[in-house]
Amino acid sequence: MRDLKSQQDILDKNHNSLIEQKIVLEKGASIYAKSSSTSVDLTKERSYNQELMELSEFSGANSSLLGSVCGVIKAESVTSLERVVYRATRGNAIFEMEDIEEQLLDTDAKAGDLEKVDKVFFMVLFAGEVMRDKISKICTYFGASLYKYPEEYNDRVEMMAEVELRLKESESVLRSGEAVLMTALKGAAEYLQTWKYIVGKEKMVYDALNMCEFDIKRHVFIAEGWVPCIQYEDLVLTLKQAADESGLDTRPIINKLDSRLTPPTHIPVTKFTSGFQALVNTYGTPRYREANPGAFCCILFPFLFGIMFGDFGHGSLLAAFGYWLITKEKEWGDGSGLNDMVQMCYGGRYIILLNGIFGAYVGFLYNEVFAFPMNWFGGTRWMDSVEPSVSCSSESELCFLPDHNPYPIGIDPIWHYTENKITFFNSFKMKISIVVGVIQMSVGIFLSLLNHLEYKDYKKVFFQFVPEILFFEGIFGYLVYCIFLKWATNWTDPANPLPAPSLLTLLINMFMSPTSDIAEPLYGHQCFTDCQTALPYCDHESIRKVCPYTCDGLETAEADLLRPAPGEFKICFSDFQSKVQLTLLLMAFIAVPFLLFPIPFLEKCEHERKKKQVTSHDEVEEHGEHGEFSFGDAFIHQAIHTIEFVLGSISNTASYLRLWALSLAHSQLAELFKDMILIGTGLKLTTNPYVGAFTAWFTFAAWAVISMVVLMVMENLSSFLHALRLQWVEFQNKFFYGDGRKYSPFDFAVLLKAVEAD
Repeated sequence: MRDLKSQQDILDKNHNSLIEQKIVLEKGASIYAKSSSTSVDLTKERSYNQELMELSEFSGANSSLLGSVCGVIKAESVTSLERVVYRATRGNAIFEMEDIEEQLLDTDAKAGDLEKVDKVFFMVLFAGEVMRDKISKICTYFGASLYKYPEEYNDRVEMMAEVELRLKESESVLRSGEAVLMTALKGAAEYLQTWKYIVGKEKMVYDALNMCEFDIKRHVFIAEGWVPCIQYEDLVLTLKQAADESGLDTRPIINKLDSRLTPPTHIPVTKFTSGFQALVNTYGTPRYREANPGAFCCILFPFLFGIMFGDFGHGSLLAAFGYWLITKEKEWGDGSGLNDMVQMCYGGRYIILLNGIFGAYVGFLYNEVFAFPMNWFGGTRWMDSVEPSVSCSSESELCFLPDHNPYPIGIDPIWHYTENKITFFNSFKMKISIVVGVIQMSVGIFLSLLNHLEYKDYKKVFFQFVPEILFFEGIFGYLVYCIFLKWATNWTDPANPLPAPSLLTLLINMFMSPTSDIAEPLYGHQCFTDCQTALPYCDHESIRKVCPYTCDGLETAEADLLRPAPGEFKICFSDFQSKVQLTLLLMAFIAVPFLLFPIPFLEKCEHERKKKQVTSHDEVEEHGEHGEFSFGDAFIHQAIHTIEFVLGSISNTASYLRLWALSLAHSQLAELFKDMILIGTGLKLTTNPYVGAFTAWFTFAAWAVISMVVLMVMENLSSFLHALRLQWVEFQNKFFYGDGRKYSPFDFAVLLKAVEAD
C-alpha cells in the first residue's frame, strides 16, 4: 500500500508540474509581450515609497538582452518574494504576478503530504543574464517552482503542444493508478478490522511485558497483578492450557501474595445495573470493599425522580419510551453504531424505564393524569356543603363525613377542586420531601457503619457513627416523628378538640427556647379547665397567667370574684414533650465534641503503637502508600468532617425540599397548559361544529407538542439532574469516599469492542 501510494504521489506531482508549466506558458505570454515591444518604457512604481526605476528602451533587435525567470509560488509567500527580489536586485528588475484561479498541489512542510493550496504565477524581468542565478536561488529558497519560458513564439507554441500531449497521457496514467489503488484499498478494507485487532493485541501484550520484571539469572518474567478471588481458578487453568498449547517445558508458577497495597475495585454489572453504576462511577469509583452506592441507586434514584416527575400520564409515556429502547437490544446490540444522542438514551434505557415507572406510581398517588384529577376507586370522604344531608357553617366549605371510609390509595381527588388546593399540596409535598430525605440520609449513615465494621475500624464505630446518628436522629429524626404523629392525630375530635401545632414553630422553639412552656404541644397534653386542679403546675407561665390568685394562695373575697370559674378556660401544655426535646437537644450538642476530638488522638496512639512493632521493610511499604502520619493533618481532617456533617445535616435536609419545588413546578405547569390551551381554547363550545372540530384538533396538537417539549424533555432533564444531585451529595457523602481504583483486567474482549466501535 505504501508503494502504491508513493507511486500515486509521484504521478500527481508530475501531473501538477505539467499543469503549472501550461499556466506559465499561458499567463507569461501577455507579460513578456509588453516587455518585448519595439519601444517600451519599463517603469514600475517601487514598493515602500522608493524612487521610480526606468529601464532602457529595448528594440526588437536587442530584446534578447531582457531575461526572465517564471514560476508559481504559494499565495502567502509571493509578497515576501517580491520584496526580497527587489532589494537583491536594487530595483533593477520588474516583478509581475497574476492569481491562478484553481488550486494546485503542494507538499505540506510538516506532514509531507500533498495538499491543494492557492498559488500565484510570477515572472521576474531583468536586464542581462548576470542576475539570473541570484534570482533563481531566491525563488527556490521561497519554495517556488520554476519553469522554462521560451523567448521565441514558435518555441512557445511547440512547447505548449508538447505539454498538452503529456497532460493527456498523464491523466490517463492517473486514472489507471487511481483504479489500481482503489482496488487495493477495497481489498485491504476487508481485513482492516482484523489487522487493527492483531496490532492491538500485540501492543497490549508488549505493554504487559513492559510492566513485568525480568530475572536475568533464571531467565523468566515476574509479574504482579490483581485477580478477583472467584476468577483465580480460571486464571490458573488458562495459564496451564496456554503452556500446554505452546509446548513449553517450563510451567508458569502462580503464588498468592500478601500486600498492604489497596486492591482495585471490581464491581460486576449486568445490562440492568450498568447504567446506574455508571452514574456512581461518574462521581467516583468505590473504595475496595466499600459499600457500593450503585446497589441503592437502582431504587432510590428513580424514586426521587418520580417524586419530582409525579404524573401518571407523563410517567407512563416515559416508561413506554424506555421499554421501546429495551426492545431494540437485539437489533442495536451495544449501541456503538448509533449517533451520540440516541446512544446516550439507549445506554440509560433501564434508567428511563424505572424513572417512568416510579413517575407513574407517584402520579397515581397524587391522582394526576396529564394534570387531570382521577377518581380511580370512586367515592370520597368529603362532600360539598350544598348537599342537603350535610350541615356546615359555610357553603364554600368541604365537610368531613365520618361514615365514609378514607380514599383507599393516594390523595383524595376532591382536594383538586378545593380553594386551598395549593396550600394543602404544598404542606403535604414539603413534609414528604423532608421525610424521604431524612430516611435516605439515615440509610447513608448506617451504611457508614457497615464500612467501619468491614474495615474493622472500631474507633470510628464508637466515635464517628454513634455521634453522627445521635446528632442526626436527635434533631431531624425527631422532626420526622413529629410529622407522622401530627398526621396520625385527630385534631378535630369533637370530644376533645386540640389546636394543631406548627412543626416549624416547634423546631424553632426547640433551639431558641428549650426550657420555655410549649403553648401548643404535639403530644403528652396536660389540659386544665379549673385553677384548683392546675395548682400543682403554677410554675408554668401559662397557668400562673390565668390563675394568679390560686397560685399565690389568696383566699380573699376579691380573689374569689376574680378567679375564673371551672370551664371558662382551657390551658394545655406538655412537660413530657419539653423534657424529650431538651434531652434530644443536649444529646445532639454533646455528640459534636465526641465526633471531633477522640479520633485524631486514637489515630496518633495507634500509629505510635504500630511504629514500635513493624519492621523497617513494613514501614517502607506502609509509608509508600499511606505516607507519614501527621497529627495536625488528622485533626484538621476530622474538624472538617465534623463541620461538614453538622452543617451539612441542616443544608442537606433543606436541599431535599427541591423534591417539593420540582413536583409543584411540574404539576402547576401541566395544569397551566391544560387550563389555558386545552380547556380554555380547544374545548370551548362554538356554534359551527366544523370550526369547533378544527379548533379542538389544533389546540390538542399544540397542547401535546408543548407538553412534550416542556414537561417530557425539559422537566424530565431537570428532575434527572436534581435527583442525581441528591444521590451524589446528600446521600453518598454520608458514607462514600469514592477514591478507589477501577479494576481494569488484561482482556482482549475490551480491545475487540473498541475496534468494532471504530
